[in-house]
Formats: sequence, C-alpha cells, structure tokens
Amino acid sequence: MTLLAFLLCLAGFLALSLAMPRHHAALVGGPLTRQRRRVLKTAGWLGLALGLAASLAAWGLAWGAIGWLGLLTAAAAPVLLVQTWWPRAKP
Repeated sequence: MTLLAFLLCLAGFLALSLAMPRHHAALVGGPLTRQRRRVLKTAGWLGLALGLAASLAAWGLAWGAIGWLGLLTAAAAPVLLVQTWWPRAKP
C-alpha cells in the first residue's frame, strides 16, 4: 500500500508539472492546450489525494498523514531531477 501511495504521489507531481507550459514544452515538446492543462491539473491533484487516501489506509490517521508528507518529498525529488536533466539530455 505504501508503494501505491508513492506511485500515486509521483504521478500526481508529474501531471502537475506537465500542466505548466514551460515544463510541458521541455518534456513533451507539443503545445499545451487549455483542455490538456485542465486534465493534467485534475489528474495531478487527484493523484495526490489518492496518495493521501492510500497512505491513510496503510498507516492510520496520524501516521498516515505524516507518512504522506514524507512520500510527497520522496516523490517530488525524481520529478525535479527529470525536469532538470531531461531537456539537457535530449539531442
């Protein structure tokens, strides 16, 4: 359940970052339409909320909230690294 919470948070952060025009252009390369931006934002927040639900289900109310905050930090790091290094690695 913890792995599921982590993956949901990771997907949520990735979707939220792709909802930004600059990051979308650097990672995907295509235009960011208004509809795509809305879908990515909704998917991102939904992923974070589902990650919270999975974390609460795994650890209970008190520890689940604390664990979710730790998972948010752990999930944000790979997204940050991809945003930093991916555009430079593209030929």
